[in-house]
Amino acid sequence: MEFIYGWVRNIVCFYIFMTVILHVLPRENYRKYVKFFSGMLLMILVLTPILSLLGQEELLMKKINQTGFFQELNNLKLDTEHLEQTQKRVYLQEYERAIEMDVGRIAEEKQMKALWTEVHLSEEYQVESIGMEVSLNREEGLFVSKASFKDDSGEYSEVYELKRELMEFYQLEEGQIQITVQGG
Repeated sequence: MEFIYGWVRNIVCFYIFMTVILHVLPRENYRKYVKFFSGMLLMILVLTPILSLLGQEELLMKKINQTGFFQELNNLKLDTEHLEQTQKRVYLQEYERAIEMDVGRIAEEKQMKALWTEVHLSEEYQVESIGMEVSLNREEGLFVSKASFKDDSGEYSEVYELKRELMEFYQLEEGQIQITVQGG
């Protein structure tokens, strides 16, 4: 009879404990998870004495351990996917920085100084757009006028050549490259 009283006492204590936890939770959306977990624990608490009388308690504990193992395996998989996504973002940023330096080097070869450069890559590491501001390295007092092109916009010929080279090298359309000239 002491066995049954202990069993009922454990169930009542568990129920009181879970009620307190549910009232202390800071957010309402956590309650459904706590209720699910507490329901599972209550089932185990109720079934353990019955299964121990039938000699099946070890089978229940084995199933619980197996389920816990697979849950941990699933958590490890989710953590690994998160790390892969974080690593991919870091690689993407590093590639963008490397391309920005390369674009700056190309501008210097064209006698321009890149004041800032911004490159955007797609998830597949393809260049989506290039934006930059350059200053023309010209001798003091030397004035070069803008050249006119097919869309009636005025551009410096060096900037147009730079844009064409970037379009060819990175296989981009003209609208994907924006180059502004400081003071121009």
